[in-house]
Amino acid sequence: MNFNDLKLKRLKPFLFTVIFAVFLLSPYFFALKSYAGNVSPSSSGSSGQQVKSLEAKLNNLSNEINALRKAQRKGSNSYFSSVQLLGTLVASYTYNFAKPNGYNANYGDNWQEGGFTVNQADITIRRSPGSASDPYGVGFHISLDAGQNIQFYEAYYGNTSYFTAPFQQRIPFDVRQAYINLNLPVGSGLDIHIGKEKELLGWENFNMTRNWNNTYSLLDNAEPSTYTGIFFTYNVIPSLQTTFGIANSQNTVVPADNLPTVEFNAAYTPLGVITFNGGFVYGANSYLVENNGAMYQDNINKSIYSYINAVYSPTAGWSFVLERDAGLNGGLNKSVLISNGITPGQVAYPALISSTVSTYSKGYFNGTSFYIHHQHNYSIGQIAETLREAFAVDSNGLFEPGVTPGQTYAFVDSTLTLAYSPAYKMLKDVQFRLEFENQRANHSIYPAGLNSLKRSQNTASLAVLYTF
Repeated sequence: MNFNDLKLKRLKPFLFTVIFAVFLLSPYFFALKSYAGNVSPSSSGSSGQQVKSLEAKLNNLSNEINALRKAQRKGSNSYFSSVQLLGTLVASYTYNFAKPNGYNANYGDNWQEGGFTVNQADITIRRSPGSASDPYGVGFHISLDAGQNIQFYEAYYGNTSYFTAPFQQRIPFDVRQAYINLNLPVGSGLDIHIGKEKELLGWENFNMTRNWNNTYSLLDNAEPSTYTGIFFTYNVIPSLQTTFGIANSQNTVVPADNLPTVEFNAAYTPLGVITFNGGFVYGANSYLVENNGAMYQDNINKSIYSYINAVYSPTAGWSFVLERDAGLNGGLNKSVLISNGITPGQVAYPALISSTVSTYSKGYFNGTSFYIHHQHNYSIGQIAETLREAFAVDSNGLFEPGVTPGQTYAFVDSTLTLAYSPAYKMLKDVQFRLEFENQRANHSIYPAGLNSLKRSQNTASLAVLYTF
């Protein structure tokens, strides 16, 4: 409680006493008024002065209270009084039934073969551009992420070892978002982000509390990781929201990264129960090769990632999602090697596969994913179940960890996730998730013990999520 609050609190008993006294003495005031004609002028003047004195005190007291309230409102509307501190902490225990001697194959977000780990620790500081009554203004958003998952999604910053070393050895933290947020009075309101932010593509994104699953689908591996640039969001009509951005991508797709990109996303809600989402990133994946510690970049710049989905929620307890993803990595033009006097055999990383007469390692991918989600509130809390099926094709062995360049790989990912959010006050911000996952491929890529590979693997994970 500040000084003004304390002062106001102390004045309230006095104000109540004065008003109560006026209420009790009011009959006497009326009596005095009616008796005024029968008393001497001196007596009448004395009582009138008392009434005026009391009225003056009440007016002064009212003015002081109004001034305190005005100061109180001014203090609560200061810029930094609206800053929010948000956080997410996710820890899990994983068991791989194949018992691999090393790392889980084909996992970007949960590569540890088994045991306990901290998957994600996110601290976010943000301020909205304005308020509900006046939405226009300037805000900001900063998110620092740490944990095992970030080792896959961490952005590339020009370090050669990013490509030559396993992603398990990357630094497990990153500033995932840092941007200024402007909301301008243009039409229905133009929202602008300037700075770095995470990807906006597809149904899943890097935030486990907003997702239904412990793990991310296979198609998420091919998405650009973060963008640094300027992004414009505008509601063309109330049911259609669009986002357009120009930025540099910082990508986790090996070995592609960091070219100027154009991004577009749209969300259309024709009815309250269904929403269509779609978008693309063009020019995102700059193909890189290493030779004697130097990195060489392609000159094609024709990569694209695109998606479209439909989210159908007929009731508050049921949701269905169907999504289609597709993309192309432009590859490396042979002219890049020729101009630098490099032969394909001299390239240390990656292994170059000729995809056309003039291009190496051009990669295509596509896939479909489907989600069924149900949740219901009981007296003990909320219980939810999610079934996910994801099918992906990597035509040139480029987008998935642990594959051989030049071969076509097909993957199927099936998960069943059970979630429980207690109703108890002490655990109101905690969720427990038990997830069973089966992964299958058309080639043997999953470790099963020492020097043994299989076409499938099964895992189970128990995760605890805490948000504030």
